[in-house]
Amino acid sequence: MSTPDSTYAKPFLTIPEQIQRLRTRGMDCGTETFAAGVLERYGYYRLSGYWHLYRARPEPPADRFDKDGREIRLDSFMPETSLAHVVALYEFDHELRTRLSDFISMVETSFRFHIGHRLGRADRFAHRRPDDLGALRSADPSESPEPTTAYREWLEEYDRHEKRARGDFVVHFRETYGPHLPIWVATEVMSFGVLSGLYDLMPQGDQEILAARFQICTADGSGDRGALSNWLNNIRNVRNICAHYGRLWNRTFDVVIDAPGQTRADPSHLLASLADKGVDNKLYGVLLILRHLMLSIAPERSDVVDFADFIEARSQEIGFSMLQLGFPDDWRSSPVWDRGFALDTSPMLAASLLDRAECRTAAETRASLTGAEVIDAGYDRTPEQAARAMKAAQRSLLRAYRKYQVVIEVELGKTRHYPAFQFRDGKIIDALAEINRMFATTYADTDPTLLASALLDWWQTSHSGLPKGPDGSDRSPADLLHSVSERDFTAAVEEAGAMSSFVAPSRMSS
Repeated sequence: MSTPDSTYAKPFLTIPEQIQRLRTRGMDCGTETFAAGVLERYGYYRLSGYWHLYRARPEPPADRFDKDGREIRLDSFMPETSLAHVVALYEFDHELRTRLSDFISMVETSFRFHIGHRLGRADRFAHRRPDDLGALRSADPSESPEPTTAYREWLEEYDRHEKRARGDFVVHFRETYGPHLPIWVATEVMSFGVLSGLYDLMPQGDQEILAARFQICTADGSGDRGALSNWLNNIRNVRNICAHYGRLWNRTFDVVIDAPGQTRADPSHLLASLADKGVDNKLYGVLLILRHLMLSIAPERSDVVDFADFIEARSQEIGFSMLQLGFPDDWRSSPVWDRGFALDTSPMLAASLLDRAECRTAAETRASLTGAEVIDAGYDRTPEQAARAMKAAQRSLLRAYRKYQVVIEVELGKTRHYPAFQFRDGKIIDALAEINRMFATTYADTDPTLLASALLDWWQTSHSGLPKGPDGSDRSPADLLHSVSERDFTAAVEEAGAMSSFVAPSRMSS
């Protein structure tokens, strides 16, 4: 028989003894029947987290903080402290957990899709291919790279979740295809912690695209992947507290919220208060990031605003300060809490466009323009000079494409992206360029993201008048372009009158 390694020596107390202790310390417990019912229903220890704030503090000149800086509380209670009030706080906290769990569930579901969808473009099993994630390292250049420690630890944890999964859809996949799940199914069996860990393993560019989509940006406007990672970890922490019936009211969270670089650089930013101590580790900060995320996930919903209103109303009914939950005095003045407030929809649309087609960054696109013509190509140059001259020619060529509006361009988080289907043999496809230029010139005053969306729609939408595919199915202009000569493509588009199917950007919904 083992002996517990603990110095704990407080005696066991029966329910009547617990009530007597509370009364002796100054708490109004009401009737014996009421107090016994409360303690049997919720437990002395659980309720102690709610009455802690009402324990008396030492009177000066006695120390009010211990040697570690923690506030000293006495065993006695402040005057007029009642068990009924403590119970009201506990039941209010239960409502907080229940409603907050609903918001977190919506955010979690959305990120399951976005992370799985983004990685799925690279490979259906991207989560099992560390090379796709950029999670390979080699201490010795002569040796083959191996998965990073972070990836190996993540995969070990994920494998446990995959093996435990028993949903009908999981059983179907196992019976039909084998034990391992594709990424868009895998994300459904991950815990939120494993999911947020997968975000941290994604290629940096993909992390930044997701951050920019949710308008979590650095000071220069790029996607702030570090802040989004922190937010996911913070939400995971709060979710776990809710799942284990932990206290939210008056709680200081262990995971401090990271204010995105853009908010730290701009004191007037909607999220600027996240940089304030007392907001970054309190419930208000959590609600602020949930409100911001929900404005991208379900902009028509005002659930988080309704929740803030509920908290304010209950604070007046029960009698506690909103400051205890991190709400600043002027929180109502922020437009983010107006039900009609909306974020710019362009980043959301731009991110969806990047998911619809293989896209390259401006740097990647320039490097692919091997057909660029170098000025004074016959000039005798060293290899280094020749490489610099080619890079200059590639930069110049992409600038020309942009200037004459012959290329579809999607800008997100200050990074320009170009759908790869527009290029062949180291340059833009001339037949495509002419069509892009005609539509872009016609709708020159249109928002660039809306124009890019309209152009992609036209190129990717099947048209019944175009020549059929080998299997007899309708083909899109993009499919046809890459299966016939440019001359035949132009003739087929003209004969089918396919240009008339272009949907003007002004009639599109963002």
